[in-house]
Amino acid sequence: MAGRINKKTKNSPGWNRNRASYKRRPGKAGRYVGLGRYFIGCIAIVVFYQFVVEPALRYIMSHQIFDVRQVVVDNAQYIDSEKIINTVGIEIGKNIFEIDIRKVSEILESEFTAGDFAVYKSLPNSIIIRVYEKIPVALMNMKELIGVDKNGVPLPYIGAEFVENLPILTGIDNISALNDSTVRARLQAGLNLLERIKDKAPSTYKRISEVNVSSMNTLGISLIDNGLEVIIGEKDWVRKIPVLDRVINEVAIGRKAIKAVDIRFGEKVIVVK
Repeated sequence: MAGRINKKTKNSPGWNRNRASYKRRPGKAGRYVGLGRYFIGCIAIVVFYQFVVEPALRYIMSHQIFDVRQVVVDNAQYIDSEKIINTVGIEIGKNIFEIDIRKVSEILESEFTAGDFAVYKSLPNSIIIRVYEKIPVALMNMKELIGVDKNGVPLPYIGAEFVENLPILTGIDNISALNDSTVRARLQAGLNLLERIKDKAPSTYKRISEVNVSSMNTLGISLIDNGLEVIIGEKDWVRKIPVLDRVINEVAIGRKAIKAVDIRFGEKVIVVK
């Protein structure tokens, strides 16, 4: 009697799962073929860009539509726009992509300390120079009135509205004196004092006509309405400004002929008649 041959199924005890699920894996030759195709694809992309895309871009960018037709100065109220354009010297008709924006910005920053600048290209054919002018907070009375911003930077422009509304700094004779670090320190102290008074005693700030910065020790202000001089000094402004406000109001109410008051010692106020 012939024996029976039983086929082993996947549920049979002798079923070899690893053999049944075996898949052929690529050898070294297959891997090399894949890498070769990858590198060939990369080379093809580079060649296509270099010999097709790049020449096409150069051709398009060199078209006369991208020739500079105008240089626009935006937001300049006090700095002369024509002077800005002449200073940067951008050639009308030059390809806009050949304009070095960074170099233009550097020229403006070196020539015009009175403002900050943003330079950008407006395609297809315009260069825009946006001006952020520094605003004067006080005037220096020299041969002419020269404005200074809050950091003591001299500003070459003074409009009528500034002359009428800004206090005058006294005690600095000429611009060249600002090269001296001690003079710069006195100037900055006066500007800082103005800012502190404006913040803590705005009603008094509006009455200031002059700020005396001839000495740190005698740093003080004069009032526009009665000419009263107030010596404040260089320290303890937080403590002195409330005293300043009170003393000025008392002098105004009393209407006494007082030339100056000295509040360098806080509550101990010295009066000069």
